[in-house]
Amino acid sequence: MKISHLKVNGVDTPLGYCFDYLTFSWKLEGQLDKTEECRVEISKEEDFKELLWRGSTKSSFNTISLQPEFLKPKTKYYWRVTYGNCVAISTFETAKMDEPWKADWISYREETRDCVTFSKNISFTKEIKQARLYAVGHGLYEVFLNGEKVGNEYLTPGYHSYDLLQQYQTYDVTTSLKADSELSFIVGNGWYRGRFVFEGGFENIYGDKQQLIAELHVEYTDGTIDQFVTDETWIVKTNHIQDNSIYDGEIIDFSLEETLLTTQVIDEDKNLLTARLDLPVEVMEEFAPRVFFDTKNQMVLDFGQEITGWIVAEFLEDKSSVRFEFGELLQNGAFYTENLRTAKQEFVINNVSKGIKVRPHFTFFGFRYVKVEGLTQEEAALVVAQSLQSKMDETFTFKSSSSSLNQLVSNIRWSQKDNFLSIPTDCPQRDERMGWTGDIAIFANTACYNMETRAFLAHFMENLKLEQRLLDGATPFFAPVPKVNDAQNPFLTNAGAAVWGDAATFIPYTLYRHFRDKGLLKQYIELMTDWVDWIYKQDEARGGNRLWDFGWQLGDWLALDTGIKGSVFGATDSALIASTYYYISADYTAKMLSVLSDNRFEFYQNLAKEVRQKIIDTYFIGDELNVNPVTLQSEVENIRQSMAQKYGGVTIPTAIDTQTGLAVLLRHGLYPSEIAREKLKNRLQEKMAENKGYLTTGFAGTGDLPHALLDSGLHEEAMNLLFKKETPSWLFEVEMGATTTWERWDSILPNGEISGTDMNSLNHYAYGAVEDFIVEKLLGIQLPNVLDESETYVIQPNFTNHLEWVEGALQTANGNLSVSWTISGNDVTVDVILPGRTSAEYVFSNGEKIYLKPGHNKMKDVMA
Repeated sequence: MKISHLKVNGVDTPLGYCFDYLTFSWKLEGQLDKTEECRVEISKEEDFKELLWRGSTKSSFNTISLQPEFLKPKTKYYWRVTYGNCVAISTFETAKMDEPWKADWISYREETRDCVTFSKNISFTKEIKQARLYAVGHGLYEVFLNGEKVGNEYLTPGYHSYDLLQQYQTYDVTTSLKADSELSFIVGNGWYRGRFVFEGGFENIYGDKQQLIAELHVEYTDGTIDQFVTDETWIVKTNHIQDNSIYDGEIIDFSLEETLLTTQVIDEDKNLLTARLDLPVEVMEEFAPRVFFDTKNQMVLDFGQEITGWIVAEFLEDKSSVRFEFGELLQNGAFYTENLRTAKQEFVINNVSKGIKVRPHFTFFGFRYVKVEGLTQEEAALVVAQSLQSKMDETFTFKSSSSSLNQLVSNIRWSQKDNFLSIPTDCPQRDERMGWTGDIAIFANTACYNMETRAFLAHFMENLKLEQRLLDGATPFFAPVPKVNDAQNPFLTNAGAAVWGDAATFIPYTLYRHFRDKGLLKQYIELMTDWVDWIYKQDEARGGNRLWDFGWQLGDWLALDTGIKGSVFGATDSALIASTYYYISADYTAKMLSVLSDNRFEFYQNLAKEVRQKIIDTYFIGDELNVNPVTLQSEVENIRQSMAQKYGGVTIPTAIDTQTGLAVLLRHGLYPSEIAREKLKNRLQEKMAENKGYLTTGFAGTGDLPHALLDSGLHEEAMNLLFKKETPSWLFEVEMGATTTWERWDSILPNGEISGTDMNSLNHYAYGAVEDFIVEKLLGIQLPNVLDESETYVIQPNFTNHLEWVEGALQTANGNLSVSWTISGNDVTVDVILPGRTSAEYVFSNGEKIYLKPGHNKMKDVMA
């Protein structure tokens, strides 16, 4: 018996985090009895003689939540889990909470520099018992004690809405302090003041100079306490880090002399300071290069995998100048960066001495290839690439007899890794890298299979919640929202569109579905209600029609069904898509309120029913699909046509019976009868045949299409779709050598040429949403229904002749739930290993069901 992975709010032994709620979670391994409770106890003492709280749970998800009224500032708490005779103990420690800051914000009087160093010499005459440093630097900072970096995290304090909250970090520096110590911070630009946002970007979005606030709290063994705080006595200097920018990279010049600046205490608001939510960004993997010369005779490093991160170089000789330039791909055998738009992605090192190891500090790159100037081939071979991401446990493994499918799953996972850096971004390389809500709304389910995302997405939801409040409940297109003057881009000046806005409901719902964290759900339930209320108010102001046929919509973004080359707009009626998401969001909100025993659920439940009925009344005539509904001439479609004319000079051919339109109606049960369902299925089958089995869907339809096909009985069409290797398809990207997923189906053309540079990333995760189909339908692991108190998994694999065998495992709170199947002729052998304290039923191809027992279950099934 073993208890492990003890976490508080999804974080292992959190130090100095924000604890607006407490959710304790853990994993069990061994012989487990589902009827036995897990007990949780909290104390300020390691011996647990005095308890602050105790509770128990029989939930197989091994979580328990509470409101932490008893928490005190700067206090370490012990908590333990007991199951039978097995006990495990962990800790968490609060930050300053509501304790006022004695420190001042400090900066410097001179004109803005790209990077500065704040420092203070501190002496101690007593023996130190413990020491904590509470600090944050804007834009990005690293902290050093006696010249040694403190901690393993980078790009601190991460990206968040600095105008709405400012997250500080807590460091245990007990063992780093000496009798005479120098505490220093190097502070660069980052998102705070460096160039950011697309179309050339803006500078000084949140501030125009670096600044720092810090308090070092030292407790001595005699019980006395000292505090050392930022004030006018600190020293500020320039340093060898010069230009630094999220988009452009970093320049370091070791020959530059430090210049003393004038320390200035600034009257900066401290009310926005809050303990951190953001997970640490750490180095997760390292890669060695293959060195070659491209067709332009340029030295290039190929690291074999597209990553987000940087390189580390150790110099064997003195160098006057070395330049590294980062890119995603080659074109005609040559290094290529035109799809980065205005992002430079460069790292320049000047006047470096032999033996020094150098890395960037305040930037990151999205890259596989690096062009090198100033090194020999032998020296270049010593360069190491490091991937950076917010630190999370991976929770799903998969392999099959298809190397292409295996690579696809790897590609999806890598795009998630590469874009889960502080916030979920759209891409890590070009001049964007923003927290687009539509991308994560679509991808959230897959993301939660791949990783333990609770803390990471909680940080994103906090930003979303704060931005949403400024918009009266509307959800922006991305969070944080950079507040810039004279913004012209419509994504900066608008909010509240379907799919993108529905991140406010999809993320909390999906997190609860995967992790059963009621504390997290309660913390962000207003994200859900405020979003649906915003749509509802717009609806009511137009007469309460219960269709979302108004406002500014993107529809099925990047779909291929208009036949217009390069168009971002899909052919599906955007009122159908928006109304469907109106229904789904109201339904999700009702379910989550019901989980919380909140009687508001009835309003949203009834609203969902009304929207569903209106969709059916609008898009069906009896059992027949209405292919010419009034919504084709609605306000929303007129606005979208105007956008298409303004930004693309095209007219969109709009329809209902597209692959996307049919898929969303089928998957979400939006039809009046089984007869109507059968007719929708037949029409979808025809649409697939018309396109030779290939997809034409965009953001809104792609996630639904394979599920809709399979759930409707179109098994062959669903599996053929997944395994197609020509464009447009997931495996076409694999065939073209991709190591991540692309933004567009045709990002690279069959001849190897890039299809365009205006909006073309090779590292977007949105279309990787298909992985949930692989998990839930191909492998067959389906999570318990959110309202199922028995918490029963359904194991229902779908076999295909495209594969000989499949195996995969999902980490649950009680161990790995693994499924494998092997085909021999028409027979299939299925193995399911079910952890203890876990309920599951197996569904055979003929529809029969059996309940599985903990341990090894072996079944004989047949091809459907």
